[in-house]
Formats: sequence, C-alpha cells, structure tokens
Amino acid sequence: MHYHDWEAFCVEPLTPELGQEVVLRVRTPARKGLLVFEQGGELERKPLQAVSGGLEARIAMHASPLRYCFYLEAERVYLTSAGVSPTLPRYDRFFHLLAQPSVPEWAVGAVFYQIFPDRFRNGNPHNDPQSGQWLYGGKPIIKKGWDEPVAPREGALQHYGGDLEGITQSLDYLQALGIEALYLTPIFPSPSSHRYDASDYHRVDPHLGGEAAFDRLVQALHQRGMRLVLDGVFNHIGNTHPDFQKALSDPTSPEAGMFTFHADGSYAAFYGVKTLPKLDYANPLTVERWVDGPKAPLRYWLRRGADGWRLDVAHQIGEGGTNRKNLELLRQMHRNSREEALEALVFGELSFDTTETLRAHTLDGSMHYAGFAHPVMEWLCGQNVLGWKVQVSTPALWETLWDHYAALPLQIRQAMYTLIGSHDIPRPLWRLRGDTERMKLALGLLFAFPGSPGLYYGDEIGLNQANPYDLFNGDPMCRGTFPWDEARWNPELLSWTKQLIHLKKSVPALRRGGLQPLEVREGLLGFKRLYAGEEVWVYAALEPHLVRLPPVQDLLTGEETSGWVRVQGLGLYRLRS
Repeated sequence: MHYHDWEAFCVEPLTPELGQEVVLRVRTPARKGLLVFEQGGELERKPLQAVSGGLEARIAMHASPLRYCFYLEAERVYLTSAGVSPTLPRYDRFFHLLAQPSVPEWAVGAVFYQIFPDRFRNGNPHNDPQSGQWLYGGKPIIKKGWDEPVAPREGALQHYGGDLEGITQSLDYLQALGIEALYLTPIFPSPSSHRYDASDYHRVDPHLGGEAAFDRLVQALHQRGMRLVLDGVFNHIGNTHPDFQKALSDPTSPEAGMFTFHADGSYAAFYGVKTLPKLDYANPLTVERWVDGPKAPLRYWLRRGADGWRLDVAHQIGEGGTNRKNLELLRQMHRNSREEALEALVFGELSFDTTETLRAHTLDGSMHYAGFAHPVMEWLCGQNVLGWKVQVSTPALWETLWDHYAALPLQIRQAMYTLIGSHDIPRPLWRLRGDTERMKLALGLLFAFPGSPGLYYGDEIGLNQANPYDLFNGDPMCRGTFPWDEARWNPELLSWTKQLIHLKKSVPALRRGGLQPLEVREGLLGFKRLYAGEEVWVYAALEPHLVRLPPVQDLLTGEETSGWVRVQGLGLYRLRS
C-alpha cells in the first residue's frame, strides 16, 4: 500500500513555518520515485530517497499551501490525495500542506458538545425572561415550562430559561460523558431565544446569567481541562444594535458606512431578513470595531477566557452586502484570534464546499456538513436535510466522504467539526423515525470517522422532536429542552455514546489517523483508519454482512478474532501486530 497523510512519519515537522525545510515521506514498498510539486506556477521535480518504510524528499515550505504529489517509478503511478493515478492529476488532486499557524494541538480529534443555552438547563430561575416582558417582531415573547414542547409557529419567541449556570452545574455529567470542549450558540443580549440578532457584543445576556456566570463557567471548564468555543456572529448583527440604530437615524453618521444601504432605502441583510443587517467590511470602521481593534468582540472574548470561535455563516462575510474579499477577512479573523490566544481554535460554518476556503490558509476547519453530516444521514434515512426524498447508495456515500476528505489540507483533516445534528437541522433520531439501531450506527460513524466529533446536546440520550415524522422541520423543532429526569433517557444510547467517546480518545488511529478505502458494497461501508503503524478497520452495515478479517481485536467487545465475521451496525477492529 502507498500511503501519505498527516502523521510524523509522513510530514516532519507536522506544522512547518513558512520557508522552513519540511521532510515529506510516503509509506510504500517502492524504492524509487519523484516528488512533484508546484512552485511559481511551474511543476518542479525532486528525486525521492529510499528510507526505512518508504521514500522521502526534503523541500522548503515556499508557499502555504504547498501543493505536491508523488510519482513511483517502477509502479508507474502517481500517489495523489485521492489515491493512485496513472496520469498526472490536476492540482485539485495534489496534497495540500499548510504552514503555521495551524490547528491547535488540543483540537485535533477533540470531542465537542454543542449547547443551545436556552434549552439545556435552567440553573437560576430568577433570571428567566417572562411572558410579555418585551416584543420581538411585534409580538410578545413567551415563557414556556421546561417540559412544554416547542411550537413550530412560535419560533424564536419561545424562551425556556436555560442559562450558563445550568451548564456549569452539568459539567460533572459532561465530563463523565467524555466531552473535552463546549461549543455554545450565541450568548450575547438579544430579543430572540436563538440570539443570532444580538444588540450588544460586549455583554452576556442577563437572562443567561451575565458576565459573572460566564466567568464562573470558564473557570470551571479550565479547571477540568475543558475548552469553550463561542459562536461568532460577525456577518450580521441585530437591528436593535446601537450601531445600526445610529445608521438608520443619521445617514451621515460614521455608523451608516458600516452597512450596505440601497438607493430605495433598503439594506443588505442575512437572507433578506431585516432584523439581521449585514456588516459591510469594505468600511475600515467595521473592521476596527468588530475584528481588528483592541475592543473588537473577536479579541475581547478571547481575552475573557474563551478558547475559540465558530464563525456563523463564515462563507457570507464580506464587503458591500456580498462575500467579496471573504478569504482575506477570514484570514484576518484567524490571525487576530491567534494574537489574543496562541491556542485559539477558529472554525467556520461552511455549509457547502469547503475546499476553496480551507485551502486558502484561512481557518482551522469547518462544520463538516457537505462532507459528512448530509451524505451519512441521507444514506441512513432516505431524506436530505430539506426533507426531499433521496436515494444514496453505499458506493455513492463512500465517493462523497472520500472526495471531501481528499480535498482537505492535511492539517485540517483531523480537526473538522464532524457532526450528525445541530441547532440548524432536524435531530438525527427524528430523521431516523426513532430507529435506535440506526441512530447507534450514525453515532458510530461520527466517532469512527476522521475529525473532531461534535455531539448536539441530548442526542446521546435519545432526545427527539415534538413534531410528527411526516411534518418535516428542523429549526425550531430540533431545539427542544434537555430532559434532566433520567427516567426519560435512553440508557442504551447513552452507554453506547460513552463507549464510542472513550474509543475516540484512547485509540490513536481513531483520534488522529488518516483515512483509506477498505470495502464497499451495497449496504456495507468499510474504511481504514491508520496512524503510526496502528490500523483500525471500520465497518458500517445496514443489514448483516459477512466480512473476512485478519487477526484483530474487536474494539467494541475486547475480544480477539479472525476469519469470517458477521457484521451488523458498527464494527471496529484493530489489527494485531
């Protein structure tokens, strides 16, 4: 087998500085070949030298990304990011290696837990919003009881009283589950329960406990060695924000230039929603106030103890109401974050193709919707994220997973925020119509696939949605409250999730390993995870399949086995040396 991915044997150092010499190696029985790389618009070639375990070449990190592939002379093939090819591939199929700054070490393969604060736990009922306390969209807000179901037509008017104190009180539970980092949807003051339309980016919403509750949460997390990533809504703000109110009231004010107003008096807004005016980063004042200046929220909350940002609709941020200069702005946001905190993690909500953005040395990764969440759930449930009927074959699933993985820069492959559920899409158990076995398989793929798995709150205990299966709906129905009565939990799912998290954290090939094809036939997906000589075979079977194994340890049972084995659901097997 010919193999090259992000591990110490293949790339040394793993995160080179620009201009530094880097050693590139390929694991292979081949003894002769060439490193083929792009430099200055031309293709250059350098002989590979035979070393123990493969071939290597040394090259200066002259660009980021550095683009290269390997030519193996006797075999007459190129080794590319997508596998072997008899012909010279497009640059798109070259390996892409980034220079520093790269993904912080703590985030590689880290286990995340996403929380929608209003719905997780009410730690202090005294700070709850009350029905009718203010208007949102011209309608009075609604305070609901914790166990009341979410109503589809009441949307962001519904407030349940979850807060940061509730999260702090739940850290024993989260740590026992195996969680290493939290990602919180927005926590700043807002008239809505989702808070993506904040009115102040320098305070924590008092109904979440304010700054004191934030400080206590950060301290408690860091004492446990856990991290906190906040939701950075820097594409748009709420229309109640003072900057936008000044812009509306005085077209000659400096603030007016921070937004994109049209001749008819309208203005650019997120998906045209007028409560969400887009920030215009063509204006230097916008850049200073939001991402660059000493008081910019991007910097401020990292100084206050946050460990990183998830950038909301990262692909939309730009100038003039568009995404113009998007890559430059993302690069600046990443750089400024690292200036404030050397180990800050900055990943984006990139809902579609991530390739252009992540290869441009911008962010540490993205939410892995297109390359994991969507194809996996479509394969398992026969509907896409919009509710359309689809039919994804197992070969088509693998082709999509592999295509997206191969396109990623090497350092980012193990740090993609990999998910099956979030606050924006229907809950996986609901999409699977309550099928616990298929839910276990979805979770199994989440923790067996490369990346940093992000578990949406409640999925581990079987939290479902209140709407009937035939009434397709994501937001707001996927945002139900966490039931703290353990009698309402699915103990089988919880135990399964804990086991998967333990394996993710304790088996190096599952946490940091590369990806290689193994076996695909209809109803059976098989792939390999490899790291530093360790090899794990992963199977996902929709129905019983026989697979032939070399001597292995079954990671789910601890037993050793070999030969023909019946697999249904998830199979995890570590090859015995």
